[in-house]
Amino acid sequence: MLCIIKTVISLPRRTLKLKNKISNSFLKIMCSKSKYNMNHSLFRLLFLLLGLSTFQELRAQQTEKKTRWEIGVDALSLIDKNELPFYSLFGRFLINPQGNKKTQLRTRFGLEGSNYQDSVAIFGSFGLEVRAFSVFASVGIQRDIMVFQKGALYVGGDLGFSRYVARSDFPNNTISPQNLGFDNFTESKWRFSGVLGYTHRLGKNLALSFESSLQSVNTRQEINMDYVRLTSGQVPEIVKEQRSIEIWDTTVQPFYQLLLTYNF
Repeated sequence: MLCIIKTVISLPRRTLKLKNKISNSFLKIMCSKSKYNMNHSLFRLLFLLLGLSTFQELRAQQTEKKTRWEIGVDALSLIDKNELPFYSLFGRFLINPQGNKKTQLRTRFGLEGSNYQDSVAIFGSFGLEVRAFSVFASVGIQRDIMVFQKGALYVGGDLGFSRYVARSDFPNNTISPQNLGFDNFTESKWRFSGVLGYTHRLGKNLALSFESSLQSVNTRQEINMDYVRLTSGQVPEIVKEQRSIEIWDTTVQPFYQLLLTYNF
């Protein structure tokens, strides 16, 4: 009877110890799980920060490479191998910065003028005053068809307009025989150009582009002269003419433009 009572009395103590063991084990598991969750959250946070940093770096590099504006000059003008005005600027604008093959709008604008007195005798006249002025403007588009490591082959087209005006005046201060009056010449051109070109990058911001062109040009020339001159027999002769001609011409220009440009 005493043994039975003793067993009954000691039973709650064993149960209490078992509960304590279970509680301690549960706490250990919870602590371990909390540490695991904390470490896992910290790892996820570090991974997220690393991913954001890498994304920002890649985005910065992409933004750096995809410069949209480009401006430059035509090197052919330096060796007088271009019929376009000497003083002109060329520009391009990238309209698809996310694309692998560039599509760019292009334009060129130029001015050229001169004003001088010619001391050479023309029609027996000295001190001939000559004034000339020309302007050129074009717009177009181009598209890469092949992209290389440091360059690209592209095709495109331009629509351009140019006007050249030359005025020659015979002043009243010439040595006999004397010429009086003017001789004017005007030329206007509409130019339709198909372009094949190659751009080679020389560095981070510089590029060299070589272009050939197939052109169809509409030219209109106007001549207007009205002056008096003395013939060898000292007889006054009136020279007066006013006429215009229009020409359509299609040509291939192997050396259309040699462009040195800066990207920004």
